[in-house]
Amino acid sequence: MFAGCLQEQSEQESIELVVSYQATNGTVVEMYEGGELVEVKGAELVFDFSGTTSNGELVRYGVNLLDGSPATTVEADEGSIVTVEFLDHGLNEIALFATDDKAQQAIVSIVVRIELRMEWVEYATYDPMPMPLDSIPKNEGIPPAAILIESRVENPDLIENIGGGREVEVTWGLIDETNLACQQHQGEVNEGETVVWNTVHFATYEVHELQVQYDSGQDYINVNQIILLEYEHLESPSTV
Repeated sequence: MFAGCLQEQSEQESIELVVSYQATNGTVVEMYEGGELVEVKGAELVFDFSGTTSNGELVRYGVNLLDGSPATTVEADEGSIVTVEFLDHGLNEIALFATDDKAQQAIVSIVVRIELRMEWVEYATYDPMPMPLDSIPKNEGIPPAAILIESRVENPDLIENIGGGREVEVTWGLIDETNLACQQHQGEVNEGETVVWNTVHFATYEVHELQVQYDSGQDYINVNQIILLEYEHLESPSTV
């Protein structure tokens, strides 16, 4: 029985899997305008299998995201670079593998960190829309370490280069699933100026809304917000 285990290990080692990658982390960017998602830029990671060798003929290289989706592969006679795109934030275990013509396969697992940046703009409004913040990872794994918020409210000139408007008062609120305000902040923005609220929130395993309440004034405002779901740096180290 012991000899059989040694033989099995020897067969597995007939492929020497060597994969190079400069990064094991990336950021998905979602862009919203007027409350509508208008563009998503996925996070791409690149894996180079050119250092892999076998006592047979290598047939295929691939990356399996281990989420039930098909693996991303490339035939060995066509190249050695595999690029995968992530559209969801989270800490993910993925599998890198190579196969040869003897039906042998070598696999190694690594962890990648994918964060999410949300960019939200809304123009000329008296009633800003609430911005939903879903920080729960779809893989139901470790939640983000923090939610970083930068919210800008602009009170543009009523008449360009002339003015004629007045100040606007607003209240920001980060609202949780029970409709309670986890954080609040008040601000006043004069005509032609911008007021900013920067904050960090650490209770990340629930859905929130970022609200900007128009308290008083008569001018339209523009809202520009950037949210980053930031994870602890638990990813595997790069090889380059």
